[in-house]
Amino acid sequence: MSAHYVAPPDLVTLEGTEFLKIYQFGDHLVNHYFCRVCGIHPFHEAIERPGQYRFNLGCVDEIELGGLDILMIDGRSF
Repeated sequence: MSAHYVAPPDLVTLEGTEFLKIYQFGDHLVNHYFCRVCGIHPFHEAIERPGQYRFNLGCVDEIELGGLDILMIDGRSF
């Protein structure tokens, strides 16, 4: 997930929003958006920053994750 939040004016929606569903779990503090067809989790919106989004960088074809200085988190062991 990206470390930075992005505001709607900085976003460009290309296609496919009709396939998105919101999932909340645990404390319901985050709106997790998932594709109802393939299950990918492209982005989420946290309640502390309503209307701003963080993105799953693994969904972006042009980004090589191994070349980024990122902190990998093992969600299963979190």
